[in-house]
Order: sequence, then structure tokens, then C-alpha cells
Amino acid sequence: SLRAEAAETLWIDVRTVEEFAAGHLPGALHIPFDQIGGRIGEATADKEQPIHLYCRSGRRSAIATDTLRRLGYRHVINAGAYEQLREPMSTP
Repeated sequence: SLRAEAAETLWIDVRTVEEFAAGHLPGALHIPFDQIGGRIGEATADKEQPIHLYCRSGRRSAIATDTLRRLGYRHVINAGAYEQLREPMSTP
């Protein structure tokens, strides 16, 4: 559907307050991984919304991904490690 294509991807940083304060992706929301189940509604209640999660290594974002999928969010991706995401995309 048109609406699904237009839905903007939500980026959520699931690290600690300190890690987030030290640097994060532009436009990323901050919800620590151990709070995401209770707080995802602050970000979106749309279960079709594309959501990309990241942390330091990908471990906490994997836990958060599972949590959101259990809650019925259908388009959740563990985007992995912040340091890798933050590096400019290398061109082949």
C-alpha cells in the first residue's frame, strides 16, 4: 500500500543514557533496551512502522528486537553496532 511505502523508518538507540549522550545517529530516539517494551508506545503505536534498532555491539538491540516482535511489531530490524552504522558508507 502507499501508506506503508511512505512510513518513515524509526531509528532507536537502545544503549545507556551515557552512551547515547556521548554520540548517536542523527534523528535516533533513545529507549534503553531493558525499557523498550514499556516505552515503545512513546515512539509509535503503529505495528507496521519500520523500526531499526542499534546498540554498541548488536547484542542489546537483538534483545530489543525480540521484545518488539513479541509485542506484535512486524518490521523490526536489528541494525547492529553504532560504530559501524556511523561510518560513512564505503563505495565499491
